[in-house]
Amino acid sequence: MKNLTLTFALLFISFQICKAQQIPGLEFSNYGGLYRATYNPSVIGGPKHKFQINIISLGGSIKYRYFRFLGENSFLTPILASHSTKEIYGRSRTMGSLTYKDPIYVVSEIRWPSAMIALGKYQGLALQLRTRGYVQGNNIPDPIQHIYFKRMDTGSTNGYENEAWGDFNLVQQSFSDISLTYGVQLLDLESHKLRVGATVKRVFGARVGYLTGSADSFSIRPLAGNTETSELVISDLSYESGYSAANRKANIGRLMDSDLYGAGWGYDLGVSYELGSYWHKTKEVFDESPEYLIRFGASLTDIGSIRYRTSNTRVERGRQATTVVGQTELETISDRGPEGFMSLFPADTTTTFRQDVRLPQAIHLEADIQLVKGFFLNLSQTKRFKSRAGQPLDIYQPNSFTITPRFEDEDSDFSFPITFIRGNNRPSIGAVGHFGPIFLGFSNVNGILKPGGARGSMMYIGFSAWKLSRKKEKD
Repeated sequence: MKNLTLTFALLFISFQICKAQQIPGLEFSNYGGLYRATYNPSVIGGPKHKFQINIISLGGSIKYRYFRFLGENSFLTPILASHSTKEIYGRSRTMGSLTYKDPIYVVSEIRWPSAMIALGKYQGLALQLRTRGYVQGNNIPDPIQHIYFKRMDTGSTNGYENEAWGDFNLVQQSFSDISLTYGVQLLDLESHKLRVGATVKRVFGARVGYLTGSADSFSIRPLAGNTETSELVISDLSYESGYSAANRKANIGRLMDSDLYGAGWGYDLGVSYELGSYWHKTKEVFDESPEYLIRFGASLTDIGSIRYRTSNTRVERGRQATTVVGQTELETISDRGPEGFMSLFPADTTTTFRQDVRLPQAIHLEADIQLVKGFFLNLSQTKRFKSRAGQPLDIYQPNSFTITPRFEDEDSDFSFPITFIRGNNRPSIGAVGHFGPIFLGFSNVNGILKPGGARGSMMYIGFSAWKLSRKKEKD
């Protein structure tokens, strides 16, 4: 049976292409519950928990600078940028991209209080509330990224003259969703177990701001008489800047108002199949740990879109032969987003924003091998699902392949994901620990220690409570 398991695993690997990253967390754990349900909703069928409550969970992509300025900045900047202009420039400089150089991919997430409950032995329901934020950028030259993070008034900027550029875009988007998940176990034989699950979600409170454009070239030059300060000079710049709603403080009572915020629908589908019961003979009374040798899983997540038909929108288009950006202008654009850009540069035409934007649609495949009782090796792949060319506002997940050694039991999990992200020059090595009601993890430990390679790491922290489902001891 073990030889058959290894054969299945090798076949699984042979059909995978090593592309990018599903952000690691508890999504592979048999005890992940709510945290695995957003990756594969089939876990809610025949759940390990009688009930589970997520008290609060936070996640964000940070870089090594975050720990140098802890307390002054925030790893939730992609969410905050839609509702605040306070110190967004300073906060954003502690964030790190999960992809190396180009494209830029920064993400934050809040999982609000949510709950899962078992409906007997084979069924379950989960209700979750999440808020997510993204910053995505394409073809932002490395020297321009450098002056953003290092500033242009510190004397740490190198000079560049007439460097070719081209088409570029930068998008910030955030939204919330409330979702209902149902899972059921269809097969419960000693060596074969089959689970399926589905999630429907209502998206609300969505806002997008963006800048797209094309430039012939750029230069970074010191100011005359002040070599400590530089300026960015862009030649032949054409641009479009827009937003679906003006930046305003979040008002919980109005987040559902589709006249102020974008809204939409989405769904997830998942299936998992467990093969083998090799570890059954080593189990003790009340031991509900999995018995399988290998678990196969497949899921589709975030299939759907956001519909922006808001009233307070604005899109401006313009063109300039020469555009000069100094440190003050850079901070204005960062703090205020498209509204800051519009206040600085003239528009040739003005219109409104009406568009449908896709959620981060993805397909996930996995094989989870139990090598020793309680020790697993997970092989997983995430790929963008039905991506559209020429749509920079569409949200996405980076393509990825992840190898995750994992120890787990009913009270704790320890995993060490090794993730290969398409375009990154080295793998991301993470560490995630779940200790009773608390979990803490990083997707790329190297990224938070030094600036080389992929410069960002997801950081997770969360708190939960649960009660396990247990069989009654026989007399």
